[in-house]
Amino acid sequence: MEDDLPGHTKWAGRVTAALAEQTRALRAHAWQGDAQRAVAGRTAALDRAHEEWGKAATATDSDTFVTHYDRGSALLEGRAAVTARKALGLATTPPSRSGDGAEGGDAGSDGGKKV
Repeated sequence: MEDDLPGHTKWAGRVTAALAEQTRALRAHAWQGDAQRAVAGRTAALDRAHEEWGKAATATDSDTFVTHYDRGSALLEGRAAVTARKALGLATTPPSRSGDGAEGGDAGSDGGKKV
């Protein structure tokens, strides 16, 4: 991290922009029933993640960047993600991570639809 803070903050800026677009798209769609409530919860979590990633993007030191990166990342993977995916009929099993002993990467038997 310390070796390329400008590169990391630039990347965090791109994540911030992507989160803004994602929440805009989620709000633009007319969701029905359980999906509406679940997507609203997910959108609220994404709004909080957007704030954290924005702070990471403007960090002036590695410790501040990591603090906001960790908070923002946790919000992307939280309960709201699983609840929304379940309500939309999407897979809720997290992808395997490289180096955790699992083989095959991120695609699974469900066509790669992962949280």
